[in-house]
Amino acid sequence: MPRLMLTLRAGQLEADVAPEAGMVVASLRFRGDELLGVRGGLAGWREGRTFGVPLLYPFANRLSEVRSPRIDASAARRDGRFPIHGLPAARGPWRVVEDTPERVRGALDWDDPAFPPAHTVEVEHALDARGLRVTTRVVGDGVPVSFGWHPYIAIDRARDEVDIPAMRRLALDADGMPTGAVEDAPAVSGLLGDRAFDDLYEAPDAPLRAGRLAVVFESGVHYAQVFAPLSEPLIAFEPMSAPVNALVSGDGLRTSPYEMTFRIELA
Repeated sequence: MPRLMLTLRAGQLEADVAPEAGMVVASLRFRGDELLGVRGGLAGWREGRTFGVPLLYPFANRLSEVRSPRIDASAARRDGRFPIHGLPAARGPWRVVEDTPERVRGALDWDDPAFPPAHTVEVEHALDARGLRVTTRVVGDGVPVSFGWHPYIAIDRARDEVDIPAMRRLALDADGMPTGAVEDAPAVSGLLGDRAFDDLYEAPDAPLRAGRLAVVFESGVHYAQVFAPLSEPLIAFEPMSAPVNALVSGDGLRTSPYEMTFRIELA
């Protein structure tokens, strides 16, 4: 019988991965201390909320109300009137292809008619003593690629500093959709204080750091959302293959075969 949760261990790091729930990273611990924003946990994840390090497939963040020729988002969870955070099929059971003390690789044979054509998605989580490397592959030819991950990092706004490099920011309208304008955004360093983020950027070459963790974009990451609500003790540095709403607009959209790799590492 498949196990709901697999625990990877390397040095003083441990990571819990749930192949039965979309390959989500449910926990990342250093010397027993939780480093991720666990929010509503697996129970909330099954209801459509996000936590830990979730894969959002086949799209990250919101889609506009304009109907896309590439996807039927009628079954997606909605944020107000907008479909958000992918389709439920990606949150279900994945086949475990490889399972070692430091690595788990899963595969999903995608056949949801809401997002054709049929194809395979592979995710590999590999832990070492310094952090977790996440690799995602979309296998097959000509599949529109617009997925993303949301690594939620636990922070204390009064204690933990952030280091966000200068980046190119995509202007968003009141609904969080790109307007087409791009502007320079300055670097942010130090305590977050009363600053909140829900901003879309072209992916930087430098790591983004918060508290005890850094997110490093290694390959296949072209955009990034930074999300830091005032109401929660967390910040998310979100690697994305395409900008928000790409399945509708076509802007920045790529096709498979495709591979994305990023790391979450001790800062």
